[in-house]
Amino acid sequence: MVERNIIMGKAGGTAGKNSVNYKISLPAEMVKELGVTQEDKTVLVSFDNGKIIIEKKINT
Repeated sequence: MVERNIIMGKAGGTAGKNSVNYKISLPAEMVKELGVTQEDKTVLVSFDNGKIIIEKKINT
């Protein structure tokens, strides 16, 4: 487990006046272990019982 801060910034483009973007950096080791690469970088993000879950999308 690692501790991270959430980066908050104003959304741009056609977003609403009060829109905010939320981002978090992930440790490289964890991303590599998921199998994410430059060519295959799609993940699934879900929220369950107060936990954010990031899973590698399996292409069929």
